[in-house]
Amino acid sequence: AYVIYTSGSTGRPKGVSMPHGVMVALLDWQRRHGASRETAKTLQFTPLSFDVSFQEIFSTWIGGGILQLITDDQRRDAGALLEVLEREQVERLFLPFVALRQLAEVGEERKLAPSALAEVITAGEQLQVTPKVASWFERLGECRLENQYGPSETHVGTAYRLEGPPSSWPRLPAIGRPVEGSWALVLDAEGEPAPLGVAGELFLGGACVARGYLDRPALTAERFQPDPSSGVAGARVYCTGDRVRWTSAGQLEFLGRTDQQVKIRGFRVEP
Repeated sequence: AYVIYTSGSTGRPKGVSMPHGVMVALLDWQRRHGASRETAKTLQFTPLSFDVSFQEIFSTWIGGGILQLITDDQRRDAGALLEVLEREQVERLFLPFVALRQLAEVGEERKLAPSALAEVITAGEQLQVTPKVASWFERLGECRLENQYGPSETHVGTAYRLEGPPSSWPRLPAIGRPVEGSWALVLDAEGEPAPLGVAGELFLGGACVARGYLDRPALTAERFQPDPSSGVAGARVYCTGDRVRWTSAGQLEFLGRTDQQVKIRGFRVEP
């Protein structure tokens, strides 16, 4: 379906090869799972160099929805973006946390809440429910917020929809449960399943896993390991390098990296 480049821990770009089957599974799940109507008008916010743009664009088109385009200036200006959302009656929005925070801060400062907005999906970095984010969603009313997680190698692996009044939302929401057709395993340093509440590395398998890295067989073999639980020939799991733990509610909680990488505006970098 596409090849998208990510730098990762080496600093050398590597092309993640995503097959059509993974995208079809994701789009079908998004179509049935979404909080907004199937033909919702969606803002095309994400640059094409990020995998979220494929989800943003094609999940809109397969439902017969409208994709609302914006200029680069509007993308960088939260006030101008709020005006577009209201004027064009945008119903669905995909945003990284840094953009969501800016939108919420300006929205609260100017008391602006786009009246048609029904669903905001955030991914790419740790979601934080700041006081301004919570109060802006109170102002938005029925708009739903969903935290989606997944490195480029799995696109969307897990999802968590925040429920109840925004004032009750946790400051650092969980990344949720695996999306339909995918599964998650948390392993400790010895490669054994980590008990409930104990941190370990997250491994993702099933319908979300990419084919591997384009023309990088050694790196593919290192990060995409055979899936012994699958009856499908060639099935693999992806070693995310992310530290997580299972909560008592059956949700995955993100704790950071097993290495020293951090994410800034959706990019993984070495400190």
